Amino acid sequence: MKVVFGLLMAIGLMGFVGRAYAADPAPDKKADEKKAKNVRGEVVKVDGNKVTIKVKDKEVVVATDDKTEVTIEGAPGKVADLKAGQKVVVTPAEGTATKISVPKPKAAKKPAN
Repeated sequence: MKVVFGLLMAIGLMGFVGRAYAADPAPDKKADEKKAKNVRGEVVKVDGNKVTIKVKDKEVVVATDDKTEVTIEGAPGKVADLKAGQKVVVTPAEGTATKISVPKPKAAKKPAN
């Protein structure tokens, strides 16, 4: 009985190990491709199809085109709708922007009494 139980345990263990090896060998690579890097900053100015964004201590000029999706606080918009002072998230960090998003402002915290 002990031998049969031992064999069943070994077969079960091989089933778990086999599934682990059969899984996609490079899941991290796919996750990196899905998660495109972005730039966060504040709009300085909009000049035609170029948006200047202040990122930390430097300014970055981002190119846009007809395919660039602009979302302002959840609503669709245009590059021309962006205003100086707005906080933006631009994807991707390099090249022509595919997405520019102005997130909704965070609600102010209530002071503790």
